[in-house]
Amino acid sequence: MGRGGLAYLIEWSVAADLADGRLVRVLEDWTPTFPGLCLYYPGRRHLPAGLRALVDLVQELRRV
Repeated sequence: MGRGGLAYLIEWSVAADLADGRLVRVLEDWTPTFPGLCLYYPGRRHLPAGLRALVDLVQELRRV
């Protein structure tokens, strides 16, 4: 018998599994949609270098 469970996942990361029927959507009426990922961080001042690099990368990728 198959395994069961619930997960809240990014659609593009499981699109093939949904298309092949390996995963099934549930609670679709309760799932909000939005155009992409959001990055929340504590402000623009005194960011650690690694976080600053990530923020810069995300901003650059959004421009492409």
